[in-house]
Amino acid sequence: MSFKEKLQQIDELQDAINVYGKIPVDVLKKINYKFRLEWNYTSNSMEGNSLTRSETRSVMVGNITVDGKPLKDILEIKGHDEVIVDILRIGKGELNISERRIREIHKVIMNEDDPAKRDMPGNWKKVNNYLYSYKKERIDFAPPEDVPVLMHDLVNKLNAAQEKISRGDKDSVHPLVLASRFHLDFVTIHPFYDGNGRMSRILSNMILIANGYPPFYIKESERLAYYQYLGDIQAYGGNTDLFYDYMAGLLLRSLQIQLDAIAGKDIDAY
Repeated sequence: MSFKEKLQQIDELQDAINVYGKIPVDVLKKINYKFRLEWNYTSNSMEGNSLTRSETRSVMVGNITVDGKPLKDILEIKGHDEVIVDILRIGKGELNISERRIREIHKVIMNEDDPAKRDMPGNWKKVNNYLYSYKKERIDFAPPEDVPVLMHDLVNKLNAAQEKISRGDKDSVHPLVLASRFHLDFVTIHPFYDGNGRMSRILSNMILIANGYPPFYIKESERLAYYQYLGDIQAYGGNTDLFYDYMAGLLLRSLQIQLDAIAGKDIDAY
């Protein structure tokens, strides 16, 4: 299936969901719980969090004494879940991504037990950061002194594109493309000392939810492709359309989860 066909299918599934009208409260709770659990577990485990899916579920219901696991990992899941619950309340058209909001979210999802790092969450990075790609090659990100201007421009660009979508302008991009493009731009800047992957996925999902779509999540079996696309784009100027196509596949799954739940089908297997 081509990327254009995937976008068409995304809109067709969304239309099919809209036909049902207002989703019953019990069904909506089931859908949101599914997305909360998968999003919390997958996004944090990608960044080295040690909690299992069942332990993540335990923290989500208020248990912060998971035996044998670092308190830092538990508190980061707790903070991440608080952010997700807040985001899932967003109504269509209520996108509120500002530089301040980005820093506030980062402060909530990060927890540092190292006194030297206590003031880092919620603040732009102060030192250069980098990572090694799946090919073991170093990728350097934007220098700290450039971050304030780059993030200001990124947010302005996002809001301008969102306004075009809201107005229904003919030259507006599909919300999936907007969310994916923002994701790429954000991780290329890498504005924080740590937590940039989690933040990029949170903010991309905020864009999708504000445009009436469900959030995506990345299963363990899908991580390698995710890292490969990002690495190729960041290190070699790879084709961004391949990443957009990958993201479209994730969104299609989330839409199918919604549709199946509304139809009374089991969604645990997704």
